[in-house]
Amino acid sequence: MKVALHTVLSVLASVTLPLHCEAAPSKKTAPAAPQQSEILIDAIAASVDDKPITLTDLSARLRPPRKLSLAQASKDPEAMKVLDQLILEKVLEEEAKVKRVVVGDSELDDYMNEVAQRNNMTREQFVVALSKEGQDLQTYKQQIKLDILKAKLASTITRGGVSTSETEVDEYLESHPDLKVEENTIKLHQIIIRKEGRSTDEVTQKAEAVARALDSGIPFSDVAAKHADNGAVPDGTLVGVLAESDLSGDISSAVDGLKTGEHSKPVETESGVQIFFVERRYSDDDDDNEEALRAEARQIIQKQKTQQRLASYFGEELFKNHAVDKRL
Repeated sequence: MKVALHTVLSVLASVTLPLHCEAAPSKKTAPAAPQQSEILIDAIAASVDDKPITLTDLSARLRPPRKLSLAQASKDPEAMKVLDQLILEKVLEEEAKVKRVVVGDSELDDYMNEVAQRNNMTREQFVVALSKEGQDLQTYKQQIKLDILKAKLASTITRGGVSTSETEVDEYLESHPDLKVEENTIKLHQIIIRKEGRSTDEVTQKAEAVARALDSGIPFSDVAAKHADNGAVPDGTLVGVLAESDLSGDISSAVDGLKTGEHSKPVETESGVQIFFVERRYSDDDDDNEEALRAEARQIIQKQKTQQRLASYFGEELFKNHAVDKRL
């Protein structure tokens, strides 16, 4: 059997030795057939910068975990999806080393302690709860670490923001005449707390923590950066400068009566909880209304550029920066 260059071969052999008897038997007995050796092969499914992702790594991440051959894995949609995720994780780790981005154990512990506290659990109770959901502590920590790494890498890419010329603003306004409304407008932000991956109690407690922080006078941008699921990139919380008549019923009700610098109560939706913040209100006779529209256009352009930059980085550049060899 020819074994691929990058496979790891382990042979477990069991050999049965013949017994020696003092008296020769009257008849010759056929020698016992040697037991067949068991060959265990852990093949390499992919590699990143010559660091392997083995078939064992892949099989362990399947739910439920199961052993697959390379041929079986290549035809299994779930296995292929998991392999892509493992490759992304490995690429993120290698990129973090290059950019000297580090996630310390204290950061992971602080995050876990915060989650446990929000769920009214001790650290030990939280670990037990993870186990009941089919997760072990090390796997959970790895997931957190990768999320933090990705956020930090995104921050290094968007640091300093993006430039927008006045010509770009003019062209945007010209192509979006609907922005030029002659009525009261509002510059609105929102903090989004998604339900996905969180218990109902955790979502509620996080929303209450956001509201308390805003009530205490902590700047909206600081609260959003710490708590909002949409606050990882510049202007990620911006809804826009909108005509009040264009607001949906739920948003209109939430911000009705709010003055500049005030925030709404938490508003629950199917996907999560939203808290709105009024950065500024403009009336139809406000001389600054035109500048407000230009500011909105500028921020929309900057947000689009930032999203395109991050999409390009995580979708293409990141993989071009590292040697990825996918073998399935």
